[in-house]
Amino acid sequence: MKGIQEILEVARRDSLNMYAQLMLGLGGIESGQYDRAIQRLLKVVHFDPGNLEAVLSLSDAYERTGNTASAKTWYEAAKKLTSNPELIQAINERLGSLK
Repeated sequence: MKGIQEILEVARRDSLNMYAQLMLGLGGIESGQYDRAIQRLLKVVHFDPGNLEAVLSLSDAYERTGNTASAKTWYEAAKKLTSNPELIQAINERLGSLK
């Protein structure tokens, strides 16, 4: 928990520190705070639209909240950011499992 507190302090001092925002977004997913995670990850994607990790994490967070429409949108965006065929296949499988 101490690590998260240190990252929170960095984010408080510099709200535009995208690495801190990303880490807090990932932590939000891990702790089940999906709304906070989405808020932070949206900020990261706004400032760095090519951040594949943030886009995929945002997709996952939306999926976990049951917002499948937004999850699909972000999974589709993630496919455009990679040329890795295995990752594209995994994303397609994930999209296929969404109802």
